[in-house]
Amino acid sequence: MPRKFFADCTLRVTQPREPCFKFNVAMGFNQASKLMAQTGLCGFDLAVDQPGTVQAGKWGTLLPGPRRASIPERFQAKLFKHLR
Repeated sequence: MPRKFFADCTLRVTQPREPCFKFNVAMGFNQASKLMAQTGLCGFDLAVDQPGTVQAGKWGTLLPGPRRASIPERFQAKLFKHLR
């Protein structure tokens, strides 16, 4: 998966985030998580490969890494149940 490099830390994309019932409650309607999944705006979980400091407003470099499936393919596979 891609890696995000900052000045003194490295993060790795691990999997798509999945909205849950708590998001529906927070938004006030039962279809909120389905709508989020359909738009593809769920985001991704990251792992820390090299610890360091990241500050708001700081830019990093996104470098593609080895993977068996593209980010959209992983998103579709993980969130398939929400897309029906």
